[in-house]
Amino acid sequence: MNYYVARGGQQYGPYPEETVKSYLAAGSLFASDNIRSESGQDWTTIGQLFPVAAPVPPAMPQQPYAAPISYPAPSPYAAPSPYAAPNRQIVPPDLHWAVVLILCITWIFPIIWAIVQARFAHKLDQRNGPTWAFVFWLILSICAIVVDFTVAVANGQLSNSPWPAVLGIATVICYYIGVYGIRTSMLNYYNSVEPINLQLSGAMTFFFGIFYLQYHMSRIARWKRTGVLAA
Repeated sequence: MNYYVARGGQQYGPYPEETVKSYLAAGSLFASDNIRSESGQDWTTIGQLFPVAAPVPPAMPQQPYAAPISYPAPSPYAAPSPYAAPNRQIVPPDLHWAVVLILCITWIFPIIWAIVQARFAHKLDQRNGPTWAFVFWLILSICAIVVDFTVAVANGQLSNSPWPAVLGIATVICYYIGVYGIRTSMLNYYNSVEPINLQLSGAMTFFFGIFYLQYHMSRIARWKRTGVLAA
């Protein structure tokens, strides 16, 4: 079950139960902080929900909650945040977008790299699977080439068959399903689990696709290594 955590008028999360307990044990969260389940509306304290030994903040007046409290939307940089450092367990693929662009002169590389990006997105959100879209992109691209070549050989001329065009349109659809699936996973993860206020333009994603996503993946990879998030 996932939980929202509140402190000082700010709401964070949702976090899995294991994450809440780990931050509680590490001292990033306190037993006096407020908590509610993702599907519930009633707030209680973490100490009441998870009665384990945990550090308690300096004594200060506590205002009891007589009724459910409505908190504003989470603010990624509002202190205190449970995340003091980047999680280096999940690192995006780090290849300069210009290098990706150059290597895309080959037919197969953009598809392979898109699948690499999709596998990274799946680590961020296992409920989102953009990988299948790129796999279909690869299959349909091969089918389009085979169909066009087969008809051309059979007729002794360039193909007038509509099937390559139909398959080409299908590959474009699969490509954009995959690209926007990656975008969704990155926005959800880097604005909740590791809140860095990530913003990904929908228009830039449409026009520049995997190159635009790679630019931001490289930014995040450098942040993972150095702790500094460049603009």
